[in-house]
Amino acid sequence: MTTRSEFWNESQPGFKFSDNPPGAREFFADVREHRYTLEPHIPQIARWRDWHEKDVLDVGCGVGTDGARFASHGARYTGLDESPTAIELARRNFDFEGIDGDFVRGDATALPFEGESFDLVWSHGVIHHIPDTERAVAEMHRVLRPGGTALVMLYHRDSFNYWVTIMGIRRALAALLLVPHGPAAVAAVTREDRSVLEAHRQLLREYGLRYLRDRQLFLNHNTDGPGNPLSKVYSRHEARQLFAGFRHVQTAVRYLNLRIFPGGQRLARLSPLERLGRRAGWHLYVRATK
Repeated sequence: MTTRSEFWNESQPGFKFSDNPPGAREFFADVREHRYTLEPHIPQIARWRDWHEKDVLDVGCGVGTDGARFASHGARYTGLDESPTAIELARRNFDFEGIDGDFVRGDATALPFEGESFDLVWSHGVIHHIPDTERAVAEMHRVLRPGGTALVMLYHRDSFNYWVTIMGIRRALAALLLVPHGPAAVAAVTREDRSVLEAHRQLLREYGLRYLRDRQLFLNHNTDGPGNPLSKVYSRHEARQLFAGFRHVQTAVRYLNLRIFPGGQRLARLSPLERLGRRAGWHLYVRATK
């Protein structure tokens, strides 16, 4: 079974969004363009300029896409990731942009920093993949200065993507993979890479109908790709409980995530669907003040 470290070392966010080799200047440009075109709410949530001359820790920095925005707006930036691949690529990304940042390989549940060292902890789509998410949140609290902010994205349980796309449509399509000519039909509908569909077929062969019936098992392999060891989802109430050790906690929801649907990205920008995304979006943001 693939470990979390192995999976994320080989499946860094961005690898599938560029035809250029990872580490090339064009690769980082492709990842940046794709990220903020698909998810234009991220700059609105992060508000890069607010952190000018502030100490920012990015937990799960990946290839440094968001980190480069913080640093280019004047933050004193530190990126942390478990993956050595991520750390190497993030450093190269910053070198290409001519900006400064520190990078540390480390564990979100045991942050290698003194207490009260940062003004902001940013973590986008990371700690819901960690078994001990509660410990990661406690570590964020420890390293923040009094009055500091944790700004964290979690996957949203009460979302269109969870209930309709993943638990409904994706499960129905996964069942078709065992039918003759099913993979070709699913590929035509979803435009998914055939290697990804073959990985799902292997999971069906390994687990049988349990793959479709076990909600947690299916979720794990249908958020960030087959082979992902763990994904969790949270309601707004559960997110507030998770950050209960903070003095003040706010939540916001964004990103309907219609990318598997024909014309989904264009549809998601329509005003009615954008409003729906603020209620049933896939990204649940927590803004917690220490």
